[in-house]
Amino acid sequence: MIQLQGAGKRFGHKLLFENCDWLITPKERTGLVGANGTGKSTLLKILCGMETLDYGTISFPKGIRLGYLPQDGLALKGRTVFAECMTVFAGLREMEQELETLHHSLADLDPNSAEYSAVADRLHHIDSEFRNRDGYAIEAQVGAVLDGLGFRKEDWGRLTDEFSGGWQMRLALAKLLLEKPNLLLLDEPTNHLDLEARNWLEQYLANYPFGYVLISHDRYFLDTTVNRTVELWNKRAYFYSGNYDKYLLQKTERKAQMEAAYKNQRDRIEQLEAFINRFRAQATKAKQVQSRIKELEKIERIEIPPDEQTIHFSFPQPKPSGRIVAEFK
Repeated sequence: MIQLQGAGKRFGHKLLFENCDWLITPKERTGLVGANGTGKSTLLKILCGMETLDYGTISFPKGIRLGYLPQDGLALKGRTVFAECMTVFAGLREMEQELETLHHSLADLDPNSAEYSAVADRLHHIDSEFRNRDGYAIEAQVGAVLDGLGFRKEDWGRLTDEFSGGWQMRLALAKLLLEKPNLLLLDEPTNHLDLEARNWLEQYLANYPFGYVLISHDRYFLDTTVNRTVELWNKRAYFYSGNYDKYLLQKTERKAQMEAAYKNQRDRIEQLEAFINRFRAQATKAKQVQSRIKELEKIERIEIPPDEQTIHFSFPQPKPSGRIVAEFK
């Protein structure tokens, strides 16, 4: 569906990632993970066309519909909550109005006339398309999504201007889910959700008919929603099959293999350097020395980046205050 080839991106003088090859399929269920600052949000913006690559290419099929949810910053104004969600179905609402107009036209025309036949054919065509797109159920769809994301029914008639930033982001998420784009790009979608809304979103994504790529620091959410994990690490993209737990196991194995390869390479480099330094001045060993110098130059050095720093907190036991803090009877 979407293909990245040799993709790379810089942020100022800092290289975020390079040589990324990624084919995003129509049924993608991917979690994008990595330490802060590795370029996860930037990569999502590249996928939705908000950012450009510095290296490589990205290709999109014709007619693809993308839906992007940022971490925050969206604000909707001027409509009620329900009306704002209904804007997603503007095309269907126009079809609905045309159906009403066609019904009125038929009532005024002679059933034996050619004009009546033309209007009837148009009505049949529009009605079939309207039914195929669940046009008669759009209000029910809006209600189900709003309810799932925690909007009380009495709030549906309130203006969106009255809601806080967190609820504005819930509303933006609701609109995306109702649009059903071919690929959802969700940056921390659970940031503004409570437990019930998060559980509902997990179930919704499980039944979502198309693909999605999401960023989340909620490990349980990732475990239940993705079957593939892409990690941005050491300026590269690494691909793992399975959910977050399986990714952690595979990453541990990959790191152990890399460390073993690094040790073997360092041992070989030290052997070559020792031989070169020992016999460099001996004419009888010149050919062997040159051979080892060439071998040394051809070695592509394995780099082991430092371990990601982990923050630890320590909360010492405070001294007794000498005052009564609370009394219960």
